[in-house]
Amino acid sequence: MDENKKMEKLLRDYGYPEEAIPRLLREISSMNYDRVRKLILPYNDMTANRS
Repeated sequence: MDENKKMEKLLRDYGYPEEAIPRLLREISSMNYDRVRKLILPYNDMTANRS
């Protein structure tokens, strides 16, 4: 599986909204998968304390 597909799967597994995934992929496309995996959090964790 190539890195873009792995990053797309990671974003989906982490619960990011489908409409945000293409934009996020463009923004992280210059990074490698391991770096992205270490930098991002599951979407629900990021939004848990927001009102």
